[in-house]
Amino acid sequence: MPLTFKNRIALHYMLATAALVAAVYLVVFGVVQHRVYKDLDANLHFEAAKHMGELAIRGGEIHFANKDEWQEREHREVQVNPVFIQVNDLRGQLMDRSPNLKTDQLAFTPGQEQPPLSSVLRGRAIRQVQVPVVVGRAPVGYLLAGISSEAAQHVLDSLEMVLLGSFPVVVLVLFGIARLLAGRSIAPIAQITATTNRITRSNLAERIALPPRPDELHTLASAINGLLQRIEEAVEREKQFTADASHELRTPLAVLKGTLEVLVRKPRSAPEYVESIVRGIHEIDRLTHLVDQLLLLARFENHAKGLNRQEITVLSCVHDVLYRHRADINAKHIRVDVQDGDLPPIASDPFLVDLILDNVLANAVKYSPASSTITVGLAEANSRLRCTIRDQGIGICPEDLDRIFDPLYRSDALAHKDIGGTGLGLSIVAKAGALLNIELAVESELGRGTTFTLLFPA
Repeated sequence: MPLTFKNRIALHYMLATAALVAAVYLVVFGVVQHRVYKDLDANLHFEAAKHMGELAIRGGEIHFANKDEWQEREHREVQVNPVFIQVNDLRGQLMDRSPNLKTDQLAFTPGQEQPPLSSVLRGRAIRQVQVPVVVGRAPVGYLLAGISSEAAQHVLDSLEMVLLGSFPVVVLVLFGIARLLAGRSIAPIAQITATTNRITRSNLAERIALPPRPDELHTLASAINGLLQRIEEAVEREKQFTADASHELRTPLAVLKGTLEVLVRKPRSAPEYVESIVRGIHEIDRLTHLVDQLLLLARFENHAKGLNRQEITVLSCVHDVLYRHRADINAKHIRVDVQDGDLPPIASDPFLVDLILDNVLANAVKYSPASSTITVGLAEANSRLRCTIRDQGIGICPEDLDRIFDPLYRSDALAHKDIGGTGLGLSIVAKAGALLNIELAVESELGRGTTFTLLFPA
Protein backbone atom coordinates (compact mmCIF):
# COMPACT_ATOMS: atom_id res chain seq x y z
CA MET A 1 0.00 0.00 0.00
CA PRO A 2 1.60 3.31 -1.03
CA LEU A 3 2.31 5.80 1.74
CA THR A 4 0.50 9.11 1.84
CA PHE A 5 2.45 12.29 1.19
CA LYS A 6 2.30 13.17 4.88
CA ASN A 7 3.68 9.78 5.92
CA ARG A 8 6.41 9.96 3.25
CA ILE A 9 7.55 13.31 4.61
CA ALA A 10 7.50 11.93 8.16
CA LEU A 11 9.38 8.79 7.09
CA HIS A 12 12.09 10.71 5.26
CA TYR A 13 12.47 13.12 8.17
CA MET A 14 12.61 10.21 10.62
CA LEU A 15 15.25 8.33 8.59
CA ALA A 16 17.42 11.42 8.22
CA THR A 17 17.11 12.32 11.90
CA ALA A 18 17.60 8.69 12.97
CA ALA A 19 20.84 8.57 11.01
CA LEU A 20 21.94 11.79 12.69
CA VAL A 21 20.98 10.49 16.16
CA ALA A 22 22.83 7.21 15.49
CA ALA A 23 25.92 9.17 14.48
CA VAL A 24 25.66 11.29 17.65
CA TYR A 25 25.23 8.17 19.78
CA LEU A 26 28.32 6.59 18.20
CA VAL A 27 30.32 9.74 18.80
CA VAL A 28 29.16 9.92 22.44
CA PHE A 29 29.97 6.27 23.04
CA GLY A 30 33.35 6.62 21.34
CA VAL A 31 34.26 9.72 23.35
CA VAL A 32 33.24 8.11 26.65
CA GLN A 33 35.08 4.90 25.79
CA HIS A 34 38.20 6.82 24.80
CA ARG A 35 38.10 8.87 28.01
CA VAL A 36 37.53 5.83 30.23
CA TYR A 37 40.40 3.87 28.70
CA LYS A 38 42.61 6.94 28.69
CA ASP A 39 42.17 7.27 32.48
CA LEU A 40 42.72 3.54 32.95
CA ASP A 41 45.89 3.61 30.86
CA ALA A 42 47.18 6.64 32.78
CA ASN A 43 46.74 4.73 36.05
CA LEU A 44 48.27 1.64 34.47
CA HIS A 45 51.40 3.50 33.35
CA PHE A 46 51.65 5.12 36.76
CA GLU A 47 51.58 1.72 38.50
CA ALA A 48 54.08 0.26 36.04
CA ALA A 49 56.49 3.18 36.59
CA LYS A 50 56.06 3.03 40.35
CA HIS A 51 56.83 -0.68 40.56
CA MET A 52 59.63 -0.44 38.04
CA GLY A 53 61.66 1.42 40.67
CA GLU A 54 61.18 -1.41 43.16
CA LEU A 55 62.88 -4.06 41.03
CA ALA A 56 66.25 -5.54 41.91
CA ILE A 57 68.50 -7.80 39.80
CA ARG A 58 70.41 -10.57 41.57
CA GLY A 59 72.32 -13.20 39.74
CA GLY A 60 70.63 -12.44 36.47
CA GLU A 61 67.17 -12.72 37.99
CA ILE A 62 64.72 -9.87 38.49
CA HIS A 63 62.85 -9.63 41.81
CA PHE A 64 61.05 -7.04 43.90
CA ALA A 65 63.44 -5.48 46.38
CA ASN A 66 60.87 -4.56 49.07
CA LYS A 67 58.75 -7.58 49.93
CA ASP A 68 56.72 -5.56 52.39
CA GLU A 69 55.13 -3.84 49.43
CA TRP A 70 53.65 -7.18 48.48
CA GLN A 71 51.58 -7.19 51.63
CA GLU A 72 49.57 -4.15 50.58
CA ARG A 73 45.92 -4.82 50.08
CA GLU A 74 46.02 -4.05 46.38
CA HIS A 75 48.53 -6.89 45.87
CA ARG A 76 46.65 -9.34 48.05
CA GLU A 77 43.06 -8.67 47.06
CA VAL A 78 41.34 -9.04 43.74
CA GLN A 79 38.22 -7.14 44.68
CA VAL A 80 38.78 -3.36 45.02
CA ASN A 81 41.11 -1.63 42.54
CA PRO A 82 43.59 -4.53 42.39
CA VAL A 83 47.00 -4.04 40.80
CA PHE A 84 48.69 -7.09 39.30
CA ILE A 85 52.46 -7.06 38.79
CA GLN A 86 54.50 -9.72 37.00
CA VAL A 87 58.15 -9.89 35.92
CA ASN A 88 59.39 -12.07 33.05
CA ASP A 89 62.77 -12.50 31.49
CA LEU A 90 63.43 -11.91 27.79
CA ARG A 91 62.32 -15.43 26.93
CA GLY A 92 59.07 -15.06 28.85
CA GLN A 93 60.03 -17.17 31.84
CA LEU A 94 58.27 -15.99 35.01
CA MET A 95 60.66 -14.49 37.60
CA ASP A 96 58.35 -12.85 40.14
CA ARG A 97 54.72 -11.78 40.58
CA SER A 98 52.38 -10.15 43.04
CA PRO A 99 50.56 -12.42 45.53
CA ASN A 100 47.14 -11.58 44.15
CA LEU A 101 48.06 -13.38 40.90
CA LYS A 102 48.46 -16.60 42.87
CA THR A 103 48.95 -19.31 40.25
CA ASP A 104 47.78 -17.17 37.35
CA GLN A 105 49.93 -15.17 34.96
CA LEU A 106 49.38 -12.11 32.83
CA ALA A 107 49.50 -12.67 29.06
CA PHE A 108 53.08 -12.22 27.88
CA THR A 109 54.14 -11.15 24.38
CA PRO A 110 57.79 -12.14 23.82
CA GLY A 111 60.32 -9.83 22.27
CA GLN A 112 58.51 -6.48 22.31
CA GLU A 113 56.95 -3.75 24.38
CA GLN A 114 53.18 -4.10 24.55
CA PRO A 115 50.88 -1.04 24.67
CA PRO A 116 47.85 -1.11 26.98
CA LEU A 117 45.32 -3.74 25.96
CA SER A 118 42.22 -5.37 27.37
CA SER A 119 42.46 -8.92 28.67
CA VAL A 120 40.73 -11.35 31.00
CA LEU A 121 41.99 -12.74 34.28
CA ARG A 122 39.98 -15.33 36.19
CA GLY A 123 36.95 -14.43 34.13
CA ARG A 124 37.23 -10.74 34.95
CA ALA A 125 38.16 -7.88 32.66
CA ILE A 126 41.54 -6.25 33.19
CA ARG A 127 43.70 -3.72 31.41
CA GLN A 128 47.40 -4.59 31.17
CA VAL A 129 50.63 -3.18 29.79
CA GLN A 130 54.06 -4.71 29.11
CA VAL A 131 57.18 -2.50 29.46
CA PRO A 132 60.85 -3.55 29.17
CA VAL A 133 63.20 -3.61 32.18
CA VAL A 134 66.35 -1.88 30.94
CA VAL A 135 69.79 -2.11 32.54
CA GLY A 136 72.20 0.24 30.88
CA ARG A 137 70.81 0.36 27.39
CA ALA A 138 69.85 -3.27 27.00
CA PRO A 139 66.55 -4.83 28.11
CA VAL A 140 66.94 -7.70 30.58
CA GLY A 141 63.28 -8.54 31.02
CA TYR A 142 59.74 -7.21 31.05
CA LEU A 143 57.44 -5.88 33.72
CA LEU A 144 53.75 -6.58 33.20
CA ALA A 145 51.23 -4.48 35.11
CA GLY A 146 47.48 -4.97 35.12
CA ILE A 147 44.51 -3.28 36.76
CA SER A 148 40.86 -4.21 36.89
CA SER A 149 38.70 -2.62 34.17
CA GLU A 150 35.42 -4.10 35.35
CA ALA A 151 34.09 -0.76 36.63
CA ALA A 152 34.97 0.94 33.37
CA GLN A 153 33.47 -1.92 31.36
CA HIS A 154 30.34 -1.74 33.50
CA VAL A 155 30.03 1.97 32.73
CA LEU A 156 30.49 1.31 28.99
CA ASP A 157 28.01 -1.59 29.01
CA SER A 158 25.45 0.53 30.85
CA LEU A 159 25.96 3.40 28.40
CA GLU A 160 25.64 1.02 25.46
CA MET A 161 22.43 -0.42 26.89
CA VAL A 162 20.97 3.04 27.46
CA LEU A 163 21.87 4.20 23.96
CA LEU A 164 20.59 1.06 22.22
CA GLY A 165 17.43 1.03 24.33
CA SER A 166 16.66 4.68 23.82
CA PHE A 167 17.32 4.67 20.05
CA PRO A 168 14.06 2.96 18.92
CA VAL A 169 12.11 5.11 21.40
CA VAL A 170 13.70 8.25 19.99
CA VAL A 171 13.00 7.07 16.43
CA LEU A 172 9.32 6.40 17.19
CA VAL A 173 8.94 9.75 18.94
CA LEU A 174 10.61 11.45 15.98
CA PHE A 175 8.23 9.75 13.57
CA GLY A 176 5.22 10.87 15.59
CA ILE A 177 6.48 14.45 15.83
CA ALA A 178 7.42 14.50 12.15
CA ARG A 179 3.98 13.16 11.17
CA LEU A 180 2.29 15.81 13.28
CA LEU A 181 4.43 18.60 11.84
CA ALA A 182 3.99 17.25 8.30
CA GLY A 183 0.23 17.18 8.78
CA ARG A 184 0.24 20.81 9.90
CA SER A 185 2.62 21.76 7.10
CA ILE A 186 0.49 20.28 4.32
CA ALA A 187 -2.82 21.49 5.77
CA PRO A 188 -2.76 24.50 3.39
CA ILE A 189 -2.28 22.04 0.51
CA ALA A 190 -5.44 20.21 1.55
CA GLN A 191 -7.22 23.56 1.60
CA ILE A 192 -5.85 24.39 -1.86
CA THR A 193 -7.01 20.98 -3.13
CA ALA A 194 -10.50 21.45 -1.69
CA THR A 195 -10.83 24.92 -3.21
CA THR A 196 -9.52 23.72 -6.57
CA ASN A 197 -12.02 20.83 -6.61
CA ARG A 198 -14.85 23.30 -6.08
CA ILE A 199 -13.86 25.39 -9.09
CA THR A 200 -15.70 24.46 -12.27
CA ARG A 201 -16.46 26.17 -15.55
CA SER A 202 -19.39 27.94 -13.94
CA ASN A 203 -17.38 29.55 -11.10
CA LEU A 204 -13.96 30.24 -12.57
CA ALA A 205 -13.91 33.58 -10.75
CA GLU A 206 -13.27 31.83 -7.41
CA ARG A 207 -9.67 31.99 -6.18
CA ILE A 208 -7.54 30.18 -3.61
CA ALA A 209 -6.93 32.03 -0.36
CA LEU A 210 -3.25 32.96 -0.13
CA PRO A 211 -1.31 31.81 2.97
CA PRO A 212 -0.26 34.67 5.28
CA ARG A 213 3.46 33.99 4.96
CA PRO A 214 5.31 34.47 1.64
CA ASP A 215 6.66 30.91 1.48
CA GLU A 216 6.57 28.10 -1.11
CA LEU A 217 2.87 27.44 -0.46
CA HIS A 218 2.16 31.13 -1.06
CA THR A 219 4.02 30.81 -4.38
CA LEU A 220 2.05 27.65 -5.25
CA ALA A 221 -1.29 29.28 -4.47
CA SER A 222 -0.32 32.38 -6.46
CA ALA A 223 0.69 30.22 -9.42
CA ILE A 224 -2.63 28.32 -9.31
CA ASN A 225 -4.55 31.60 -9.06
CA GLY A 226 -2.61 32.88 -12.05
CA LEU A 227 -3.47 29.70 -13.96
CA LEU A 228 -7.14 30.08 -13.04
CA GLN A 229 -7.02 33.69 -14.20
CA ARG A 230 -5.58 32.65 -17.56
CA ILE A 231 -8.15 29.85 -17.89
CA GLU A 232 -10.96 32.27 -17.08
CA GLU A 233 -9.69 34.73 -19.65
CA ALA A 234 -9.34 31.93 -22.22
CA VAL A 235 -12.90 30.74 -21.55
CA GLU A 236 -14.17 34.30 -21.86
CA ARG A 237 -12.29 34.70 -25.12
CA GLU A 238 -13.75 31.40 -26.30
CA LYS A 239 -17.27 32.58 -25.44
CA GLN A 240 -16.67 35.89 -27.18
CA PHE A 241 -15.10 34.14 -30.15
CA THR A 242 -18.06 31.77 -30.43
CA ALA A 243 -20.50 34.66 -30.28
CA ASP A 244 -18.55 36.66 -32.86
CA ALA A 245 -18.10 33.66 -35.14
CA SER A 246 -21.82 32.90 -34.93
CA HIS A 247 -22.57 36.49 -35.84
CA GLU A 248 -20.13 36.46 -38.76
CA LEU A 249 -21.55 33.16 -40.04
CA ARG A 250 -25.13 34.28 -39.57
CA THR A 251 -24.70 37.38 -41.75
CA PRO A 252 -23.89 35.66 -45.08
CA LEU A 253 -26.43 32.94 -44.32
CA ALA A 254 -29.09 35.58 -43.77
CA VAL A 255 -28.16 37.27 -47.04
CA LEU A 256 -28.35 33.95 -48.88
CA LYS A 257 -31.72 33.16 -47.35
CA GLY A 258 -33.09 36.60 -48.20
CA THR A 259 -31.87 36.35 -51.79
CA LEU A 260 -33.44 32.94 -52.28
CA GLU A 261 -36.70 34.05 -50.69
CA VAL A 262 -36.87 36.98 -53.10
CA LEU A 263 -36.31 34.65 -56.05
CA VAL A 264 -39.11 32.26 -55.13
CA ARG A 265 -41.78 34.89 -54.51
CA LYS A 266 -42.51 35.40 -58.23
CA PRO A 267 -40.92 34.72 -61.56
CA ARG A 268 -37.94 36.92 -62.40
CA SER A 269 -36.17 37.91 -65.55
CA ALA A 270 -32.89 36.23 -66.51
CA PRO A 271 -30.74 39.26 -65.55
CA GLU A 272 -32.41 39.35 -62.13
CA TYR A 273 -31.73 35.66 -61.61
CA VAL A 274 -28.08 36.16 -62.63
CA GLU A 275 -27.72 39.14 -60.27
CA SER A 276 -29.16 37.19 -57.32
CA ILE A 277 -27.02 34.14 -58.06
CA VAL A 278 -23.88 36.28 -58.28
CA ARG A 279 -24.77 37.86 -54.94
CA GLY A 280 -25.30 34.40 -53.44
CA ILE A 281 -21.97 33.17 -54.80
CA HIS A 282 -20.28 36.22 -53.28
CA GLU A 283 -21.78 35.41 -49.88
CA ILE A 284 -20.76 31.76 -50.24
CA ASP A 285 -17.20 32.84 -51.04
CA ARG A 286 -17.24 35.07 -47.97
CA LEU A 287 -18.56 32.21 -45.87
CA THR A 288 -15.94 29.82 -47.27
CA HIS A 289 -13.15 32.28 -46.57
CA LEU A 290 -14.36 32.72 -42.99
CA VAL A 291 -14.54 28.96 -42.41
CA ASP A 292 -11.09 28.46 -43.92
CA GLN A 293 -9.61 31.04 -41.57
CA LEU A 294 -11.36 29.50 -38.57
CA LEU A 295 -9.97 26.08 -39.49
CA LEU A 296 -6.53 27.60 -39.93
CA LEU A 297 -6.68 29.08 -36.43
CA ALA A 298 -7.71 25.69 -35.03
CA ARG A 299 -4.84 23.91 -36.80
CA PHE A 300 -2.30 26.30 -35.26
CA GLU A 301 -2.70 24.55 -31.89
CA ASN A 302 -0.82 21.48 -33.16
CA HIS A 303 1.21 23.07 -35.94
CA ALA A 304 4.30 23.62 -33.75
CA LYS A 305 5.17 19.90 -33.94
CA GLY A 306 5.29 19.97 -37.74
CA LEU A 307 7.20 23.15 -38.53
CA ASN A 308 8.99 22.88 -41.86
CA ARG A 309 12.02 25.08 -41.23
CA GLN A 310 14.22 25.79 -44.21
CA GLU A 311 16.42 28.55 -45.56
CA ILE A 312 14.37 31.36 -47.13
CA THR A 313 14.79 35.02 -48.02
CA VAL A 314 12.17 37.40 -46.67
CA LEU A 315 12.63 39.72 -49.68
CA SER A 316 11.45 37.03 -52.10
CA CYS A 317 8.45 36.29 -49.84
CA VAL A 318 7.53 40.00 -49.88
CA HIS A 319 7.66 40.10 -53.68
CA ASP A 320 5.53 36.94 -53.96
CA VAL A 321 2.85 38.46 -51.71
CA LEU A 322 2.87 41.78 -53.57
CA TYR A 323 2.53 39.91 -56.87
CA ARG A 324 -0.60 38.13 -55.61
CA HIS A 325 -2.16 41.47 -54.57
CA ARG A 326 -1.10 43.35 -57.71
CA ALA A 327 -4.70 43.73 -58.91
CA ASP A 328 -5.81 45.54 -55.73
CA ILE A 329 -2.61 47.59 -55.66
CA ASN A 330 -3.06 48.69 -59.29
CA ALA A 331 -6.77 49.36 -58.83
CA LYS A 332 -6.06 51.85 -56.03
CA HIS A 333 -2.90 53.21 -57.69
CA ILE A 334 -0.86 52.46 -54.57
CA ARG A 335 2.90 52.81 -54.72
CA VAL A 336 4.88 50.10 -52.91
CA ASP A 337 8.42 51.05 -51.96
CA VAL A 338 10.57 48.04 -50.92
CA GLN A 339 13.75 49.09 -49.12
CA ASP A 340 16.21 46.24 -48.85
CA GLY A 341 19.93 45.66 -48.49
CA ASP A 342 22.35 42.77 -48.65
CA LEU A 343 20.56 40.58 -46.10
CA PRO A 344 21.32 36.94 -45.30
CA PRO A 345 18.56 34.30 -45.51
CA ILE A 346 16.73 33.07 -42.42
CA ALA A 347 15.72 29.59 -41.28
CA SER A 348 11.94 29.48 -40.89
CA ASP A 349 8.72 27.90 -42.13
CA PRO A 350 8.02 29.40 -45.59
CA PHE A 351 4.27 28.75 -45.40
CA LEU A 352 3.86 30.59 -42.10
CA VAL A 353 6.17 33.44 -43.11
CA ASP A 354 4.17 33.87 -46.33
CA LEU A 355 0.92 33.76 -44.32
CA ILE A 356 2.13 36.48 -41.95
CA LEU A 357 3.35 38.78 -44.73
CA ASP A 358 0.21 38.15 -46.78
CA ASN A 359 -2.14 39.20 -43.99
CA VAL A 360 -0.14 42.27 -42.96
CA LEU A 361 0.37 43.49 -46.55
CA ALA A 362 -3.26 42.72 -47.44
CA ASN A 363 -4.40 44.92 -44.53
CA ALA A 364 -2.01 47.66 -45.63
CA VAL A 365 -3.48 47.59 -49.14
CA LYS A 366 -7.06 47.30 -47.88
CA TYR A 367 -6.92 50.24 -45.46
CA SER A 368 -4.73 52.52 -47.58
CA PRO A 369 -6.40 55.30 -49.59
CA ALA A 370 -5.91 55.59 -53.33
CA SER A 371 -2.59 56.98 -54.59
CA SER A 372 -0.89 56.46 -51.21
CA THR A 373 2.42 54.72 -50.48
CA ILE A 374 3.23 51.51 -48.68
CA THR A 375 6.84 51.19 -47.50
CA VAL A 376 8.41 47.81 -46.80
CA GLY A 377 11.75 48.04 -45.02
CA LEU A 378 14.18 45.15 -44.48
CA ALA A 379 17.25 45.66 -42.30
CA GLU A 380 19.54 43.80 -39.92
CA ALA A 381 19.24 44.62 -36.22
CA ASN A 382 21.59 42.93 -33.73
CA SER A 383 22.02 39.81 -35.88
CA ARG A 384 18.25 39.65 -36.40
CA LEU A 385 16.17 40.54 -39.43
CA ARG A 386 13.68 43.38 -38.99
CA CYS A 387 10.82 43.87 -41.43
CA THR A 388 8.70 47.02 -41.20
CA ILE A 389 5.49 47.55 -43.21
CA ARG A 390 4.27 51.15 -43.12
CA ASP A 391 1.09 52.43 -44.77
CA GLN A 392 -0.70 55.78 -44.99
CA GLY A 393 -4.13 54.38 -44.22
CA ILE A 394 -6.90 55.17 -41.77
CA GLY A 395 -4.90 54.11 -38.71
CA ILE A 396 -6.03 52.41 -35.50
CA CYS A 397 -7.57 53.98 -32.40
CA PRO A 398 -5.05 53.96 -29.51
CA GLU A 399 -7.51 52.15 -27.23
CA ASP A 400 -7.89 49.36 -29.82
CA LEU A 401 -4.18 48.59 -30.28
CA ASP A 402 -4.22 45.95 -27.52
CA ARG A 403 -7.18 44.09 -29.07
CA ILE A 404 -6.40 44.02 -32.79
CA PHE A 405 -4.89 40.51 -32.47
CA ASP A 406 -8.07 39.10 -30.86
CA PRO A 407 -10.09 36.81 -33.15
CA LEU A 408 -12.96 38.48 -35.05
CA TYR A 409 -12.15 41.92 -33.62
CA ARG A 410 -12.18 44.87 -36.00
CA SER A 411 -11.23 48.33 -34.82
CA ASP A 412 -14.08 50.82 -35.29
CA ALA A 413 -15.76 48.56 -37.89
CA LEU A 414 -18.85 50.74 -38.18
CA ALA A 415 -16.77 53.70 -39.33
CA HIS A 416 -15.63 51.84 -42.46
CA LYS A 417 -18.44 49.46 -43.43
CA ASP A 418 -17.29 49.54 -47.05
CA ILE A 419 -14.04 47.76 -46.16
CA GLY A 420 -14.63 44.04 -45.94
CA GLY A 421 -12.96 41.63 -43.56
CA THR A 422 -13.54 39.01 -40.90
CA GLY A 423 -11.19 40.22 -38.16
CA LEU A 424 -9.21 36.96 -38.23
CA GLY A 425 -6.16 38.04 -40.24
CA LEU A 426 -4.17 39.59 -37.41
CA SER A 427 -5.14 36.71 -35.09
CA ILE A 428 -3.54 34.37 -37.61
CA VAL A 429 -0.49 36.66 -37.76
CA ALA A 430 -0.15 36.59 -33.94
CA LYS A 431 -0.42 32.79 -33.69
CA ALA A 432 1.95 32.15 -36.60
CA GLY A 433 4.43 34.68 -35.17
CA ALA A 434 4.33 32.95 -31.78
CA LEU A 435 5.09 29.59 -33.43
CA LEU A 436 8.10 31.08 -35.25
CA ASN A 437 9.27 33.24 -32.28
CA ILE A 438 8.72 36.41 -34.34
CA GLU A 439 8.27 39.53 -32.24
CA LEU A 440 5.37 41.73 -33.38
CA ALA A 441 5.02 45.44 -32.71
CA VAL A 442 2.39 47.91 -33.94
CA GLU A 443 2.50 51.70 -34.05
CA SER A 444 -0.42 53.66 -35.41
CA GLU A 445 -1.77 57.18 -35.58
CA LEU A 446 -5.42 57.67 -36.42
CA GLY A 447 -5.82 59.11 -39.90
CA ARG A 448 -2.10 58.97 -40.71
CA GLY A 449 -1.25 55.30 -41.02
CA THR A 450 0.04 52.20 -39.28
CA THR A 451 3.46 50.54 -39.00
CA PHE A 452 3.86 46.82 -38.34
CA THR A 453 7.31 45.61 -37.24
CA LEU A 454 8.33 41.94 -37.53
CA LEU A 455 11.55 40.98 -35.77
CA PHE A 456 12.67 37.52 -36.92
CA PRO A 457 14.82 35.36 -34.59
CA ALA A 458 18.55 35.11 -35.22
